[in-house]
Amino acid sequence: MRRSLFISRRLVIAIGVATGASIGVAYAASLGLSSNQLHAWSQTLTKATCNQTSTTGDDTFAQQALPASTAGGTATTLTIKPTAGSQDYAFIRFDLSGCSLPTTAGADSAVLSVRVTTAGSDTISVFPVTSSWSSSTLTWNGVSALTIGSTATGTFSASTTGAKTVTVTADVDTAIKAGALWGWELRATSGTATVAIGAAENGTAANRPSMTLNDEK
Repeated sequence: MRRSLFISRRLVIAIGVATGASIGVAYAASLGLSSNQLHAWSQTLTKATCNQTSTTGDDTFAQQALPASTAGGTATTLTIKPTAGSQDYAFIRFDLSGCSLPTTAGADSAVLSVRVTTAGSDTISVFPVTSSWSSSTLTWNGVSALTIGSTATGTFSASTTGAKTVTVTADVDTAIKAGALWGWELRATSGTATVAIGAAENGTAANRPSMTLNDEK
């Protein structure tokens, strides 16, 4: 009797293990996994570099002293001034439509480059802009209507002339998923000097803003 009971228990255990294994294989199969080696199906990502130059750029500067002026949209340099009551803010953006990026794409890295043509002992902070603007219509009065991030994406010193870069990967990644890149506001957050950077209309190509985007899609 005891031997018979013992054999029955072993049988029940064996059946339970076999059933569990069978369920495990079925569950693995339902996930698209093999029973011999569990692994997720891979998806091929296409990586590319999309360089943005003055041909896809739009920029301007807004002047507190001339609150209704749109002259900054055709200027060859963009001025940035910290002086209270007479501030100038610069704005830069690029059109990513030529990169053929779906909203499922992502930015591996993105770097904004500008060139300081008139130096000053100022720290220039770069803030993301997430609402639409155009260099042909933006005025100082219109700046208050824009949605501008309260935290700077990055900064650079304008104490010397030459190329300056700011990493803007997170901003560009968010913009790709939103379907538009509305760029950045450049503002002096310390210092007293008037600084100038080259605009897209600058006669010297090396002075114009640019952005290098490494993406995957």
